[in-house]
Amino acid sequence: MKRALLLAVLLLGAAGAGLALSGSCGRAGRVMGESGCLAAFSLRDLVVTGDTLATDAQGRLVVGGIDYRPGRRNRLQAQMVVATLDPATGAEIARADLGTQGRPEQLRLSPDGTAMAISCNALYTCDLPGGSQPRETRVMLFDRDGERHWFAGIEHRHAPPDADGRAFDLGFSPSGNVVFAHVAFDAASGQVILTRQQPLPDPNARLPAGAEIRPGATRLALDLPDDFIPFLRLDSARSPDGDRIAILARRFSGPGKLRAAIRIHDIASGRLLAAHDIARELAPAILWHPQRDAVIVALAGKPAAGADSQLRLYAAGAGE
Repeated sequence: MKRALLLAVLLLGAAGAGLALSGSCGRAGRVMGESGCLAAFSLRDLVVTGDTLATDAQGRLVVGGIDYRPGRRNRLQAQMVVATLDPATGAEIARADLGTQGRPEQLRLSPDGTAMAISCNALYTCDLPGGSQPRETRVMLFDRDGERHWFAGIEHRHAPPDADGRAFDLGFSPSGNVVFAHVAFDAASGQVILTRQQPLPDPNARLPAGAEIRPGATRLALDLPDDFIPFLRLDSARSPDGDRIAILARRFSGPGKLRAAIRIHDIASGRLLAAHDIARELAPAILWHPQRDAVIVALAGKPAAGADSQLRLYAAGAGE
């Protein structure tokens, strides 16, 4: 009887630990100083590699990335996929296989949530009909089921990629009829309708790294550790009301266990509202949660067959 009770306790404890790891950041995250981590959602067979987190018109999370699959001669196939998740639980609702191999760098949804514009990382091969074009950055339009409607290439001599592989900012017009990718494409046909480069008021814009940044009229001090050398560009996300900005800095170089930092500021006053130092590598993406006062980031996964990853939620202020 005692053995049976002991076994039951052990099983319950193991189940509880499993729930803690899949539903919250778990004890390991707290030990590593990540006390602001509110929850963690597992991503099965999906590794986030770029700025590919979005929210659709129904308030669901949309996550683009790579499903690494075994290929011939021990080579990996980097299959591009997009998953739709319940924002409350992280449960996967749907998954679209895009039928393309490559490394997605940006994902943007049309205002009505029915179309997905995706650009490839210019430093990696993007396998599309007609073969790879090493001196072009590919952009594609899909429906939510993963059917590709059109694709195009922007030559590097017109839009040189940066050190992260981004050649341009991707986005839709407010009407959803135009896709901006250095030039302007008709969303229905994929035809170029305007060749001049278009500036985008992107709420998830990249900002130049520095001791201070200016997303508006106010200067914000990042207050990063002295030995923390970030990438040249910082990822950011503005709150739905536009009053706050969340900034993600990822370590490029320098010693120390700290690999990433999140800083959340009030834009008008510049006041620091939340700061999170993270001892894990993160993908270059940050998104405001559609239901909670929190931001979402993605752990950087490793290229391996069947590799999984994880989304993490961090408190945006005192409300959580």
